[in-house]
Amino acid sequence: MKIAFDLRRIGNPGIGRYMKCLSESVTAQAPEHEYLLILPPQGENMVHAPNAQKLCTGLKYYSFHEQFELPRILSRHKVDLLHSPHFLLPLVRPCPAVATIHDVIYLACLEDLPSFAGRLYYRAMMNACSRMATRIITDSAHSKAEIVRYLNADPEKIEVVYPAVDPFFQSTAHSADLAAVRSKFGIDCDYILYAGIYKPRKNHVRLLEAFQHLLKSGMRSKLVIAGPMGAGEALLRRRAQELGIAQHVIFTGLVADADLRRLYSAARVYVCPSLYEGFGFTVLEAMACGTPVVCSSATSLPEVAGKAALYFNPRKPGEMGTQLRSAFSNDAVRASLIANGRSNLLRFSWEETARQTLAAYYHALQLPLPRAAYA
Repeated sequence: MKIAFDLRRIGNPGIGRYMKCLSESVTAQAPEHEYLLILPPQGENMVHAPNAQKLCTGLKYYSFHEQFELPRILSRHKVDLLHSPHFLLPLVRPCPAVATIHDVIYLACLEDLPSFAGRLYYRAMMNACSRMATRIITDSAHSKAEIVRYLNADPEKIEVVYPAVDPFFQSTAHSADLAAVRSKFGIDCDYILYAGIYKPRKNHVRLLEAFQHLLKSGMRSKLVIAGPMGAGEALLRRRAQELGIAQHVIFTGLVADADLRRLYSAARVYVCPSLYEGFGFTVLEAMACGTPVVCSSATSLPEVAGKAALYFNPRKPGEMGTQLRSAFSNDAVRASLIANGRSNLLRFSWEETARQTLAAYYHALQLPLPRAAYA
């Protein structure tokens, strides 16, 4: 069969990593098929898939034009199946489609998308995708339940397929690398790391309040917040000033993957305070870098972190602070979290993700699974 991947957002953080790792794993695992990778301009080297045809296009995401041009591309290249690793599908298609709906965050967390028009468009496209996709892939059992709840989607056509960690994220033990990243960002003592964009659901404000609890208990630490904060940075800096902890909080802004790997590896603790996540890649990335994880007990996060994290109610900063202190200062707890993190990672592999994704393709085309798929 000939399979097309719509990878026009491969340059985006998060979703881009998923697109890259998934397409590379699928094309490597099933080289008997033909593949068309639809990429952004200059995107040819963003994915390693030597047996795939690559098409770089300036076709904009969320544009009116894509609704006409994507079907033309699929027809011209005689594609049998389209996989959209994001939720957007052309309304008219010449072939069946599999879509990945990672979550329904903007339906569940309205404050994360304040534009009323934006919410209407998002809901319309999500509803269209849930109806039109032949099969839907999602990242967690929690997300499947939410897709059924908010979109009234048929649960029988939704497959839960866990993604995995980008292999790039692994422990960096070289002391010179760790010292360099500390120097680059002005980190002069042991630190707690959080990585992610600014959104209300990410719960940065309560993280600052929990960090204040930690400092009041006598711990010496910095809190490093890595990721693009946008307008949220001024709000968070102001709150840190009010709490009297501003001199202990470092905002790095958007960091390159190489620096992010070093920040994970050098951190004393990784914390995920989110109120809502469809999966929570950063939790696994931290575990892959050998860092103890302290994690919110909300939504999909316990499903992903398993027994390899200390949990807290994300609406209770005091509880968060207590768990941070334990992971920060108790050597026995730290060793257990690190060991359990390594074990937890064994539940997630891109090879298994690819195998299950290929099975979804066969189901979408109503074809029998190859014998190898049952192995």
